Amino acid sequence: MDFENSPLKVRDGNDILTISYDDVVKYHGHSMIGGVALAYKIMLWGFPKLTDEIPERGYFSFLSGIGLGGQGVIDATEMVMRVRSKGALDLDLSKVQDKPAPPTPGGKGRYYFELGYKDKILCLAVKDGIVPKDFYYYSELPAQRRAAGEPMSDEDLAGLRRVRHELADAIMNNAPDDLLKVIEIKTKKEDN
Repeated sequence: MDFENSPLKVRDGNDILTISYDDVVKYHGHSMIGGVALAYKIMLWGFPKLTDEIPERGYFSFLSGIGLGGQGVIDATEMVMRVRSKGALDLDLSKVQDKPAPPTPGGKGRYYFELGYKDKILCLAVKDGIVPKDFYYYSELPAQRRAAGEPMSDEDLAGLRRVRHELADAIMNNAPDDLLKVIEIKTKKEDN
């Protein structure tokens, strides 16, 4: 299966929407394209694990261990599942601190996610080593520069754009099984 070009299908009332990765990039833009790619791959991989049917908006939930800093993930999940507008997007980093997943740049979050549909929740994490060290370096650089009272140089900005695009390309060019690991699949009743 060609995961990069496989469209996502979701039901929206009586309509079935087909949403490609390129559609989601057009919605978000390129600023945090690695998060767009990651969320797209999570949905592409996760939907069939949660249901045999085309999933319907209004029944999804999503916990992002990246939190508010993961705007690419937020936009991608909103466009496809409408989790933010339906009040089903959870960005609480305190819920992910003990999860078995790599830390995000800056160490405040984790690359841990929970994709829910109806009564099932797929708990998953990015595998160790998927996010390269230079992504961490360039992602932490803006805060370091601000703390030092220095602006980002053109070279810094180019490096940040480069690593974001390299990460997105790596995510989209690999099978989900090579990127993600299932921690568990649970029911929402177990979650209470």
